[in-house]
Parts: sequence; C-alpha cells; structure tokens
Amino acid sequence: MKHWLILFTLLFASCVKRVKYSKEELFAKAKAADASTTFILPKSMSEGITCGEYTEGCLAAHVVQIQNLDLIAVEFATEEQARFGAKKMRGYYVRNWLLDDVSGEPTLEKFVTESLEAKKP
Repeated sequence: MKHWLILFTLLFASCVKRVKYSKEELFAKAKAADASTTFILPKSMSEGITCGEYTEGCLAAHVVQIQNLDLIAVEFATEEQARFGAKKMRGYYVRNWLLDDVSGEPTLEKFVTESLEAKKP
C-alpha cells in the first residue's frame, strides 16, 4: 500500500501545472532570450522599489535591465494577484510576476510578450 501511495503522489505531482516562476527561473528565461539581461541594484538600502507601491500579495520587486531599458519585475504569491496588479498598473504579467514600466516601450513589449510569454490582463 505504501508503494502505491508514493507512486500516486509522484504521478499527481507530475500532472500538476506549475503556475509560478522563482526569481531565478524568470531571470534564466530572460537571460536565455537576451544575454544583456541584468538586475539593477539600488545605490542604498533606502532606495529602490518596494512592495508598498503595488497591490496585496507582493513579495518583492526588482529593477531589471533588458537591452539597455529598465523594467520592474514584481513577484506575487499567486498568478491571480499578479494579474490583478498588472490590470491596476496597466502592465503585463507572466505567471506570478507583474512586469511594470513596459507599456508604451515597443522593444520591451515585444521582448516580454515573445520571450517571456507575458500577457495583458
């Protein structure tokens, strides 16, 4: 019986669709599409982007530079929260990430929709 339970757990886990990206997974996907992708670190701990600027569920926010253009990647706990944040900010989302400061910048819009498969809510 114990073996059946382990087998069932493994089969069920392999069938469940992952709806989250870790920071490392999203960065690796962006880096694979464009080798110039990098994180921009704030000059001090008191500077930078904070979750207070975004909606509920925000876990962290990062400035990312792609093709010499900056965007803000905001990690949320769930895809639904990222979609809601993207709708409110008029941005894009991919899984549990809101991609802000992309709209109106054709190069970034093309990159996030084609390379990261991001969508508008």
